Amino acid sequence: MTMPGMPTISLQITCKGNTLGDIDALPVPVSVTPSGHLVVDPLEPVMRRAVQAFVDAWQRSCDKAGL
Repeated sequence: MTMPGMPTISLQITCKGNTLGDIDALPVPVSVTPSGHLVVDPLEPVMRRAVQAFVDAWQRSCDKAGL
């Protein structure tokens, strides 16, 4: 869950043009300068966690289906 007004980004995972999954409203990490300006922090940690969560869910789904 994000705070109201907090910037977010959505991620679509595809393979060969086929959508495998959508992850919506990932919170974008920001810092605030002393003068009150928002600065986007590196997105790599957020993207890494989101993709890993998708891979884990995909693997559980495959295991459950016996694939």
